[in-house]
Amino acid sequence: MDVIGYMHHADLLLEDEQGVAIIGGGNYVLSIGDRVVLRQKLNAKNERYLVDISFASNQHQSTCQDEWCVKFTGNRAELQQYLSATTVH
Repeated sequence: MDVIGYMHHADLLLEDEQGVAIIGGGNYVLSIGDRVVLRQKLNAKNERYLVDISFASNQHQSTCQDEWCVKFTGNRAELQQYLSATTVH
């Protein structure tokens, strides 16, 4: 999934051909265009995943591993519903 935007609380919006996701809580600072691959679910309770990261600034030539919390997955319509339900109005 490619990083396509920033969300509140330093969360990142990711997208690929299968849908969108919101992740947060990692150790790396990611930029738009970086790529994140969800590898393995580490903890079902808080949706923590082991991920591979490749950086656009390095032309995606190498990967780093990190742990991120997946806060949302779905399509764009579901994303809008999630944002409406979780955003203070």
